Amino acid sequence: MTITHSQTQACFDAWIKCENLLTNLAKERDQFSKEIIKVMDECALICMGTFHAIKSYSPNIRNFALLCVGICEECAEICETEMDERLKECAAVCRRCSKYISTLAFSSLP
Repeated sequence: MTITHSQTQACFDAWIKCENLLTNLAKERDQFSKEIIKVMDECALICMGTFHAIKSYSPNIRNFALLCVGICEECAEICETEMDERLKECAAVCRRCSKYISTLAFSSLP
């Protein structure tokens, strides 16, 4: 399994984007559904865990990557339904992460 800088960067970007967006939306939480907030929070957490698994060459990288792809896709789908441009940007970052991390998630193990 080969890990590239693009994969780690995409995972890091999704983690930071979701975390920053959650912080920025804290004052506006009433305007967004609990589901959006929950999924973004889970996405940030799983992306962070995946990033750390990759950086530490954890034997569980593939498992983290599978979770990461799933939550990034779910986050992107939910964020894309909103009219808020910040959520659209989050969706794009999550889709990018899913694309890059899927090569780890679905690669054959050595």
